[in-house]
Amino acid sequence: MIEPIMFVGIGFLVASLLVIGVIPLVHARAERLTTRRLEALTPLSMAEIQAEKDQLRAEFAMSTRRLEMSVEQLKTKCTSQLTEIGKKSDAIGRLKLDLGEKTAALLALEAKERHLAGESESGNQRQGWHIGGDATRARRRAGRAQPGYGQFSRRLGQCQQPTR
Repeated sequence: MIEPIMFVGIGFLVASLLVIGVIPLVHARAERLTTRRLEALTPLSMAEIQAEKDQLRAEFAMSTRRLEMSVEQLKTKCTSQLTEIGKKSDAIGRLKLDLGEKTAALLALEAKERHLAGESESGNQRQGWHIGGDATRARRRAGRAQPGYGQFSRRLGQCQQPTR
């Protein structure tokens, strides 16, 4: 029973010695790769530093120019839309003016119609005739002048006669 425990212990010690021998190799490789990466990130000379600054300035200038161009396009679009809105508001103003004029004319005609209807009614009442009485007289005259209107005048004779 002691023998297997001794073999396990000896195996563990041998593995530890091998790991201790391999660790410096792995560490050296990791250190070399890290050093290369850092050297690649940091510029070595003033010319490289100046070139990097110039590249950043150029990128900034390009992005600024793109923004300026988009602002100009938006201003042009806004101006054209405002022009279009102005034209349409002028057209709306003209249409409102026309509508106002037509409404005023319509109201004037309605007032005139009411006035004339009032005069007509008052004139007929003064004479003692209803509107139908004047129409009946006119039909009778037409019936005497043309014999074919007899039925027509009989039908129309049913209108109201003068009241006194």
